[in-house]
Amino acid sequence: MCNPRRVRVDAARHLQEAWEAEVTRVIQRSADVTGEARLREPLDAAVGGPTLVMLEQVLAALDGWEETDGSFRHELDGGYIAYHPDTQELEIVATLSDQVTVEGTATQRTSGTVEASLEVTGVGTYYDDGWGDLTEETAQREATRNAQELLEQRRREAIDAAQHDAAQIIAADLERAADAQAHAALLQAQADRVEQLHAAARRRLTALGVQGRNLFYRALADAYREAILAYARSRGAEGVVCVERDGVLEIEFNLRG
Repeated sequence: MCNPRRVRVDAARHLQEAWEAEVTRVIQRSADVTGEARLREPLDAAVGGPTLVMLEQVLAALDGWEETDGSFRHELDGGYIAYHPDTQELEIVATLSDQVTVEGTATQRTSGTVEASLEVTGVGTYYDDGWGDLTEETAQREATRNAQELLEQRRREAIDAAQHDAAQIIAADLERAADAQAHAALLQAQADRVEQLHAAARRRLTALGVQGRNLFYRALADAYREAILAYARSRGAEGVVCVERDGVLEIEFNLRG
C-alpha cells in the first residue's frame, strides 16, 4: 500500500426553487385553582358566656390550634375548622386544589423562492497499487457522488435558511395569537375546574364536619370543665373532684351555705 491519492470534482448549480412551509407556535399556560365549601354554626344560643370565654383560653393552649386574625384555626386533611370569638361561631371549610394547563396554537403558511449559486468540491481517494479496490476510477465515482451529495446538502441548507428567516418575520404575531388563545382557554378551564372543585368540596364537607366537630367539641368540653371549676373556686367550693370516665366528665363540689 502506498500513499493515498485524491481526485477532486468541482460541481456547480444555479438554484431557483419555490418552497412552502407551515409555521406553528404553541404557547402553554398553567394556573392553580381552588374550590371550597363552608358552613358556619352559631354557638351563643347553646353555650353559655363563661364557657365561651374559657374556650378562647383552652384553644390558645391546645396543640394544633393557631390564633390568626382574632380567630382560632385547626388544619384538617382537605380543609380546616375555625372558631370566631367575635361572632361566637364554628366554621367548617372544605378545600380542594388543582392545577389546570392549556395550550394555544397559531399556524400560518409561508412561501417563497430561493435563488442562489451553489459551488462545491467532491473528493475521492485511491491508491496507485489499487489497495482495497480503490482505483482512480472508483475515486472519480466517489468524488462525483460526494459532489452531488454536497450540492443537495447546500440546496437543503439554503431552503431551510429561507424558511427560518420567513418564520422569524411572522413569529411574534403567531406567538401573540397563540398566547391570546391560551389565555382565553385558561380562563374557561379555570372556571370549569373551579366549579368541579366547589362541587367536590361540598360533598366532602359532611365527612370533614364530623372530624372537625370531634376536635372542637373536645376543646369545648375542656372549656366547660374550666368554666365550672372557675365558678366553684369563685364561690369557695370545697371537696372539688373532677373525673373523666369513658368520655363523660364528672365534677363534684360542695358550696358553703
